[in-house]
Formats: sequence, C-alpha cells, structure tokens
Amino acid sequence: MIHSASSRLALLFLLASAAQTVYSQSPDTHAPAPATVSNSSATPLRFDVVSIHPHQPNGDEPSNRRVLPGGRFIATNTTLRTLIRIAFASDDDRIFGEPEWAGEAFDINGTIANRADITRPEQLSQLLLSLLEERFQFKFHRAQKEAPIYRLELNSPGKLGSALRPSNPDTQPNMSTNSNGATTTMKVTKASMADVAATLARQAHRPVEDHTGLQGNFDFQIEWAPDENPNSAAPSLFTVLTEQLGLKLRPAKGSVDTFVIDQIARPTAN
Repeated sequence: MIHSASSRLALLFLLASAAQTVYSQSPDTHAPAPATVSNSSATPLRFDVVSIHPHQPNGDEPSNRRVLPGGRFIATNTTLRTLIRIAFASDDDRIFGEPEWAGEAFDINGTIANRADITRPEQLSQLLLSLLEERFQFKFHRAQKEAPIYRLELNSPGKLGSALRPSNPDTQPNMSTNSNGATTTMKVTKASMADVAATLARQAHRPVEDHTGLQGNFDFQIEWAPDENPNSAAPSLFTVLTEQLGLKLRPAKGSVDTFVIDQIARPTAN
C-alpha cells in the first residue's frame, strides 16, 4: 500500500489534537499509519537549533504545528500536553503522570540537524521525544494494561456500505475531522482501514483495531452527532458507520500500551 508522507503526518497531528495544523511536504509515497515511540536502532532526528518560549496570549491565535521543508518545525500556542501526545501518538487516557502545568502553552522554532526533512510519522514522534528529553528532562516508562477497545469489523461479511468507495489510483490522500457543535464531519480519501481505525479511536474514545480484512484504500465522507450534543438531529457515529459504511465497532478487551511519566520539568533556557 502506498500513500503520501504528508497524509501520514496529518494523521499523526489529527490523533494528537483537533487544533489547527499546517504541514508542507513534497509529495512522497509511504503508507500512513499511526506513529509509535520507536525502538528502532536507526538514529532518531534531533534539533540542531531550537528555541522554546512561553506563549504570550494574543487574542484568539490558534494552536498549530508546521512541518516545513529544510528540516524546519514551528509550533505556536502548543501545550506540553499536545507535545507529549504527538511524541507518543496517543490520547490522554493512555498517558499517566502529567504535571499540573501540562496545559501551559509554548512557541517552538527549530531546525533539525543536517536540515533533514521529516518524511515519516515515527520521525516526528522521535524528534519531539528527543526535545522533551533534552529540554524538559523528560523520563518515562511503558506499561501494558488490559482495557476496553473496539474491533472495527464489516457489519455483513463481504458487503461495503454505499458511502465507502475504493479509491482511484490518482486520488490524493487526505483526512480531516471538523465539528460545528451540531455535527461532526469526517472526510477521508485514499486511506487504508488501519488508518481509518486509528482515526476513529479519537472519536470513539478508546483504541480501535482493524479486523475488517479489507485491503487497499478507500474514500468516504460521513457526518454524525457529537457526543457533547445529544440533542443533535444527526445520527450517532455508530449508526453512521453501520448504515453508510457497512462497518461496526464491536466492544472487546485488549492489551493497550500506556505511558507513565517519571520525570518532567519546565524547559531549560534557550
């Protein structure tokens, strides 16, 4: 399966935060998949030069992260909590031991050593993990935990919903989720079911494993009532998945990776 590296980074940002993200990458071909904190022996990317400053509020300035060509990374109004999410590619419910000041926001401007470009999500995770370790004295350990999960399955074997369509070869990969309070809209193009499962985990508030058996890439657009608006006229996410995509989320138990923070401090001086 092949996809754009840009879509993989977009997915990682989407998993980490619903806040605005802008990313600039040259087209490339890599399968988008949620990043993890890698145990690879490959040398991880590190910043050669990086400045970190407490964010000074200036009206409604959005929180955003930008990955730019030439090894540039810029984050504006980005909380420590969001940095940790991206480093672990995980939701808050799998991260334990955050300090009380995890909601404090920072502005970060850095250049990666040798101006290396970020082309894979795991590189971004490693980059921010190294930043946390070097500037925030960050230490953590992993722990396995049995927890509720969902299995993403076909509602009827071999049958796709009317809104789930195989992608055309020339389709550009993209994933977006937006909410106006009354409804949440998800637009997906050229994504595998593993990618869809990873994105749905954010909406379903628990890990989602792909058990559809579907190969290849798919396009769809769905709209549902967000959890925080029970009075919305739109159907629920579970109903939409079944009726429009021919999929279902089946509750199950599974082993989940969690991350326990052992040490963290406010960033050292620039």
